[in-house]
Amino acid sequence: MIKIWLLISMISMPGMPSVKHTAELYFDQDKCESRRNMIINMATEQGINPIYTQTWCLESSMFVINNS
Repeated sequence: MIKIWLLISMISMPGMPSVKHTAELYFDQDKCESRRNMIINMATEQGINPIYTQTWCLESSMFVINNS
């Protein structure tokens, strides 16, 4: 088994008919947290306001297919 990190992002803005969500896969926590912070700051830097963003880095274990 290997440990993975799944970054879940949910973004909501007034006038949007639904919540936008994405998921990204990382193999270490630092990269996941770095990307999480980038997503949170991205809307502010682009001047998008108001916007509601929530993100999570979730730790999980996954089986690896062993072909040997």
